Amino acid sequence: MDLTVHTTGFGQMFGVPNAVVDQYLKLATPSQLKVLLYLLRHNRQTVDQREISEALSISEELVEEALLFWTQTDLFAVSEPKVPGQQASQSHPQTVPPQPAAPVVESASKPASRSGHAVALSSAKSGELSPAEIAAALEASKDLKTLFQLSEQQLGRPLRHIEQKALIWMHDYNNIGSDIILTVLLYCKSIDKSSVSYAESIITAWWNEGIQTLPQVNAAINDMEHRRSFTGHIQKAFEMNRKPTPKQQEFIDQWQDKQVPMELITYAYEKTLEGIDKLSFPYINSVLMRWMEAGYRTRTDVDTKDHPTPQDNRKQIRGKQIPESDNAQAYKSFIYNLDE
Repeated sequence: MDLTVHTTGFGQMFGVPNAVVDQYLKLATPSQLKVLLYLLRHNRQTVDQREISEALSISEELVEEALLFWTQTDLFAVSEPKVPGQQASQSHPQTVPPQPAAPVVESASKPASRSGHAVALSSAKSGELSPAEIAAALEASKDLKTLFQLSEQQLGRPLRHIEQKALIWMHDYNNIGSDIILTVLLYCKSIDKSSVSYAESIITAWWNEGIQTLPQVNAAINDMEHRRSFTGHIQKAFEMNRKPTPKQQEFIDQWQDKQVPMELITYAYEKTLEGIDKLSFPYINSVLMRWMEAGYRTRTDVDTKDHPTPQDNRKQIRGKQIPESDNAQAYKSFIYNLDE
């Protein structure tokens, strides 16, 4: 398609610095470009974030991020707020250039853990990287540029400034390979948490635990997937319409770690409903632990071998021995009041 510029339709115009196209166009997100054009159009006027947000139909959070992005370039100067008590000659705001951002510290000495491995630090503690520094880092590293491109493909949108900074921080400062970053980012997408910050939190935690190679990362992801699957089976078996509470998840993780068969867990749930007519994780756990200690692994084992005596029926719940009571109604009332 050939486009011809109709200068008669321009009317009044405002300038856009060449640097916007030459240096920042490939880094800026659509919302950041919108905010820039709005600022240039309203040059020398006082505008606030809410006004920009309403005019451009974007959130104030995106406006704030865009303002931060552009104030870290050479295109804008930041005005210092007036300090109370200044002389009249100092009453006008003094414009100063933006504060220099923290550079990409590829050669900086990195803190080390006691084991001697480099400790991964979160980009939230790293200081700012200016758009110019990000552009320079991309020009200097083909691998980093590819990481940006593939990350945008996985996210289905351009990277925000804070996400660009996080990727550079992981890749250049912490020396975390692109293959690991993309693998974790893909996993986050698979669980509906498509976020660079979420991926960074996982990578940072794993890195500091010694999970620092792609095979180790894949093994950790497989373990997380297995746990998610196990929990999902429990939710379905227990007819739960919500995610388990942290306390309930502790029981589920314990059963998984002890390799309690799902058949036995389901049977214990049924026995619990028959006994107290209520879902109670502590009660189910007490039944399961007794069965496991007895060596039962299937329903058939329980049905053919389990003949509890009064001594066996002493249930361990919350570390307290609860004996069988002659007053069955009182005992049932106690069970009903247990926290799930």
